[in-house]
Amino acid sequence: MPAFTSAPFPPSCALNKELLGSPSSAKHDSSQPQSDAETIQYIPGNPTVSLFPNEVYDHLSKELATPLLDKLYIQLWLVAKKSGYHIDALHAQKVKGRSIIPTEDPRLHLVWNRNKIYIKPVPLCLQNHEFWVRYLQPPKRALSSIAIGFMRSYAYLIKSPLDFAIAKESYLIPTDIDWIQWSIFINHFHLVKDESVARRYHYGQLRLSRLNWAVRIFRPKYAGARWCYENPYWSTGEFIERATFPLVFLFASVSIALSSMQVALSVPVEGLWSHEDGQQLQEMNRAFWLFSIAVVLLWLLTWVLLLGIPLVVLCAQVLWGFRNREEKQGINSSTV
Repeated sequence: MPAFTSAPFPPSCALNKELLGSPSSAKHDSSQPQSDAETIQYIPGNPTVSLFPNEVYDHLSKELATPLLDKLYIQLWLVAKKSGYHIDALHAQKVKGRSIIPTEDPRLHLVWNRNKIYIKPVPLCLQNHEFWVRYLQPPKRALSSIAIGFMRSYAYLIKSPLDFAIAKESYLIPTDIDWIQWSIFINHFHLVKDESVARRYHYGQLRLSRLNWAVRIFRPKYAGARWCYENPYWSTGEFIERATFPLVFLFASVSIALSSMQVALSVPVEGLWSHEDGQQLQEMNRAFWLFSIAVVLLWLLTWVLLLGIPLVVLCAQVLWGFRNREEKQGINSSTV
């Protein structure tokens, strides 16, 4: 789909129909002429931001830009599926046991971790046709592509009346619209292709644990912390609680293995397998030795599986991502 030369939706489909005043009168409300009485002198939904272009663009950058993910774009294929359509609908997020966490931080939009997913509510200004025509047209193509990609993500988050109800409960969309209005509005973003959206939205939902590793390995420029994309622990107690079980398991398994090795070494090997009559002590030694060897072998097998399976899965994912990236590059080069 080519770049939009106007708003992605017609005025009749806009969910917000407030009329925007002229930027020149934005800070002179007391002398506002009568003809402008029904217009607003700020961007829809945010009275603190006037309609002067520099203030609007600064606000949109804070609301929508994701410079850290843009910096990681070349490496994102290692941590996620390169598909802007890889987004579970809201009801599917619930089925997978994830809570919907509304957030105003654009870099957390569609990022999930364990039993929760972060989603940024739809800014009211992006539901206004006049706002798109005035501020989101060339030469501000970068902001326009970010806004279109953001709205396209909602076309996949809200696919049914159930998703619509969950979105309202989670304060993601206005409560004064109905399902028909929303469907007609968002349908204009449903068929948008990757050529019209920002690079971040070439990917859908992202796993926080993998993003944390990407930040640790590649150390991108805009990372707020050296060791994580977003800190998953907000208290020391929670971190200790999560770390206790692996540490206890490690300590217990090593202790059992060392104890079994000590028993195996303390049993005399000479004549262990002889069958002389009346040597009950020898049979007991044999049983202890066999049990100790079995425990050590089981310990080794357990750690091979614990370390080997994640390594195999990681290698398979990296290989799949590399092949997928190569195929996509081949398709792009063949179409040039």
